[in-house]
Amino acid sequence: MHAASQKRCRAGSRRRPFRASAPLRSLPGQFPNGFLTRHPLTPPMRNLTRLAVPVLASLLAPAALAQIVPGNLVVLRVGTGAAALSSTATASFLEQFTATGLPVSTLPMPIAASGPNRACTNSGSATSEGFVTQSIDGRYLTVCGYDAAPGVAGIAATAAATTNRVIARIDLAGTIDTSTALTDGYTASNIRSAVSIDGSSFWASGASGTLGLGGMRYATYGATTSTQLTGINNTRVGAIFGGQLYCSSASGSLHGISTVGVGTPTVNGSTITILPGFSIVSGPSGYDFFIADANTVYVADDRTSGLGGIQKWTLSAGTWTLQYTLAVTATSGCRGLSGYVDGGVTTLFATTTQTNANLLVSVTDSGPGSAFTTLATAATNTAFRGVRWVRTPSSVVHSGTACATNTGIPTIGTANGDPVLGNTAFQITAANVPVPTFVMFSLRVGASAPFGLPVPGTPACVAVYVLPDVLLAELSGPGGTAATALGIPNVQALTGAVLSAQAFPFDLTMTGFSLAIGSTDALDITIGN
Repeated sequence: MHAASQKRCRAGSRRRPFRASAPLRSLPGQFPNGFLTRHPLTPPMRNLTRLAVPVLASLLAPAALAQIVPGNLVVLRVGTGAAALSSTATASFLEQFTATGLPVSTLPMPIAASGPNRACTNSGSATSEGFVTQSIDGRYLTVCGYDAAPGVAGIAATAAATTNRVIARIDLAGTIDTSTALTDGYTASNIRSAVSIDGSSFWASGASGTLGLGGMRYATYGATTSTQLTGINNTRVGAIFGGQLYCSSASGSLHGISTVGVGTPTVNGSTITILPGFSIVSGPSGYDFFIADANTVYVADDRTSGLGGIQKWTLSAGTWTLQYTLAVTATSGCRGLSGYVDGGVTTLFATTTQTNANLLVSVTDSGPGSAFTTLATAATNTAFRGVRWVRTPSSVVHSGTACATNTGIPTIGTANGDPVLGNTAFQITAANVPVPTFVMFSLRVGASAPFGLPVPGTPACVAVYVLPDVLLAELSGPGGTAATALGIPNVQALTGAVLSAQAFPFDLTMTGFSLAIGSTDALDITIGN
């Protein structure tokens, strides 16, 4: 899932010609054929898609030392294999696999308190819990459980006040933080999942229990209490897409995917609203879901009567329609679900519904007859619950210093959301620049220089941190801002690539210089997915 869009900057939309002593290279707004393309009058320039493999290799070489590697799968496994799964508190493990099913590592969840951190175990037989999510910014995985040692009988029936419901936050280095332990939600029932934007707060989901304190609840990181958001007390898995909170459920009149309030609510009084077209009567049994884009959602359905598997729903004219169901077998459904989109093709990963020794499977959606591949089988007396295909976090890092024009110190930033695959509206912006004036945007594949290079004929503080592959000239708008489009296609080969950017605004009121410009600091932009 991606972060909410930022406020769009106003800027002149027409690209103006700019004269320079050396030819300039141009960059199309949507990168239709290879992201960066050369100006027809300039020498051939590097193409980012051709550079992606070596760039990614250099970027991910240090990441290989990390506990959790983007592009891999993380599955919550319950059970050690020593005894049959039951309703007692059971040790859980985060199993890491490659996307082709090769085992990578095992990360045990804590079974005892240590400092502010709590135990985080799961019910061995509760198939509705143990889902894995990833924060919108990509920095954390999240799972939920109970602050109880293995062996506590009937763990889901315990009171939250004495057996806290734990939201575990795991960073990509493998550090587990279980300090968020709720005393006021999911008493005598299951906490099932939690979703976060940046790890600082959580939207949890689960069953109602005896006190009716389930459903969707909001808690901040490290909290012991939470806020119930709606009057609906039984939800399954939550997700955030496009700044909107969603959940799955299969009770009452909600049998599918619903919105929860408006945006990402934090106070009571929100309404859960089923998406138009999903069922309002019992039958479908949806759990985890993957929103591929604004018009396509996949839902894991755990029915074993030949109706279960992975449903594909599409939106048209305001109504969602079930297109088909991808079935693993005629007697197996799915509960955990994750995936990614690459160039318009969706690849999905799911866990199946067998009570124990169930499957981790994958499928590429090429239509109703798409074939599944078994990636791994849980050992006897263990079971796979949730699964997450780990995304690469995006980032925007500033470096260097800026040099003022007569209007002040110019700044550089981004607009229209995060630099992630599929964000075709992404922009690089310059602000606090003269009006009207041309602003040169210097763009480069790779990180900016660690030190600035002086520019003859400019103010002494002007420095170049980005040696350009591309130079663009944009006209500043009435508010002293300029922007250039840098739409990012949904092509997985671009994941982790680094782009650097710097802006140089002209100021013709500056005198005594052969080149009257100021400079911004530099941006190093890592593309996430």
